[in-house]
Amino acid sequence: MSHVHDTNDSSVKFFQHIIDSIKENKPLSFVRYGDGELLCMINLKKGLGGQNADGDAYLPDLGEALKNSIMHPIKEENFHHGFGAHCTEAGFVRELERQRIWNFTINFEDAFVFIHAGIDGRLQKLIELLNQKHSIFVAPKYLHDININFNKVIEAPTTSAFRDSVRLEQEIDDALHKSDMSIVILPIGMSAIPVIHSLYKKHGDKHTFLDFGSPFDAYVKSDVHRSHFDKIQNKLDL
Repeated sequence: MSHVHDTNDSSVKFFQHIIDSIKENKPLSFVRYGDGELLCMINLKKGLGGQNADGDAYLPDLGEALKNSIMHPIKEENFHHGFGAHCTEAGFVRELERQRIWNFTINFEDAFVFIHAGIDGRLQKLIELLNQKHSIFVAPKYLHDININFNKVIEAPTTSAFRDSVRLEQEIDDALHKSDMSIVILPIGMSAIPVIHSLYKKHGDKHTFLDFGSPFDAYVKSDVHRSHFDKIQNKLDL
């Protein structure tokens, strides 16, 4: 039985590092690798298509970008990689290693850091900072009703945002604060990794970019029900 949504000390510690960095206006970036990202790379090698559980297509160009992000990772101190440990249990890492597209030099954090913080209520700390500081939300339309005072909201496709990555990056570039640190929240599925890689190379020393995942989905109208919704202990003020 998988326990990916069980909070652990490492996840708590990394979340607090994110909070402390934002409070101190120290930019950091975070990307997450889960089963969808790994399967996208596996299917690229095998010449298969398909999509993840959210309907996000395993596009060949996206697979190449994800592979490149693993084989040639950003190694700056303020750039962090997240990994879902369940992917090892499922055999995905073993398959990628067999295909020679895995990288054991990356020090991974817990990919579910924001899910865990959303379950026990610690995510409220981040929400308060998003309300106080210059923040940008890049998300599908159904998430736009979330009750956070973002300075700028940019609409992303519900699925396959990678196809629209040029526009998204340009709109983010234009929205970044000219003098203060911006916090950019990107719940855009697998596409968040290549988009954040590109943005970090231009702005990573000044702004924060977070591959966020689905914690806010529990607070909006959506046809999707995720397993972590049932584990929420302390509801967020949204």
